[in-house]
Amino acid sequence: MVCAYRIAVQRGKEVQAVIQAVRHAGGDVYHVVFTIPHDRRDDLKEMRQAVTKAHTKTVSGRPWKKIKHDLGIIGWVRALEVTHGWFGWHPHLHILLFTRHPLSQAQIDVLWQFLYERWSDAIVAAGYRSPNPERGLVISHGKDAGHYVTKICNQGLAAEISQADSKKGRLASRSIPQIIDDWGDHRRESDKLLLLEWLGCMYQARHLTWSRGFRKQYLPAEQLNLPLAQDPDTSAAELIYEFTDKQTDFLTRFDRTLCWRIPEATKKHGRPGVIAELVIVNFDFRNAPARPPPRAKPWPRVGTSQ
Repeated sequence: MVCAYRIAVQRGKEVQAVIQAVRHAGGDVYHVVFTIPHDRRDDLKEMRQAVTKAHTKTVSGRPWKKIKHDLGIIGWVRALEVTHGWFGWHPHLHILLFTRHPLSQAQIDVLWQFLYERWSDAIVAAGYRSPNPERGLVISHGKDAGHYVTKICNQGLAAEISQADSKKGRLASRSIPQIIDDWGDHRRESDKLLLLEWLGCMYQARHLTWSRGFRKQYLPAEQLNLPLAQDPDTSAAELIYEFTDKQTDFLTRFDRTLCWRIPEATKKHGRPGVIAELVIVNFDFRNAPARPPPRAKPWPRVGTSQ
């Protein structure tokens, strides 16, 4: 199963290519992080949808068009990242904002004030608390942001395409690959439930989104995920998971829907998606099959907050 890795590699190359093209033309890039206040009671799917809709509201309308013109903003690319910590799920956005020319500190301050006010209004309108001014929206120079965004554009591959220390969450926050590792080590039911909820709530979520028309100015027509994944060139491929014939027979006899669910989870989420599907049927992904799956029906794909 190599398709998700190849797609992530291609998306990363595209982001880097646009950064280089903009800077070569005299422009610059800025890294903006949008976060939402949350607690354990908040549902991941609802928050994920809330942050993406709030960002869409933030960068639309006449006020946005005016500040784009005033500051020379030419486009953006948005990456969705999800972690879990003491206060529950934490979906947040990493935006690369491209400008025709470098911004002065005064212009950055104006941009922050504009974005924070609109972001805060949109989040409150969605039913959440107003974001903290110090943490709700942070703007920094995008010197190294492109590399970071390409690592999280497909979160399912974060473990494979980042350094080991990047898997360590801050302040007890864990990434999806880290939750998978913890479940493999400790078999905590709570980690299993988190993976089930993540798999269901992230269905059809877009990990990487470009502002309308911006990408086409610098790159050829976007390759669809399926043809890209089926490209016979395997130079950029990496094995995500390999099943023996015995393991394949073992799984398909238990639940034939795994024949399409596992490839679909691979395409959407990479290794974490595969592992989450295996967790559903109690399949030991580290030394499989260590024990048979239960005779009861598999867990439903769509999880809910506990």
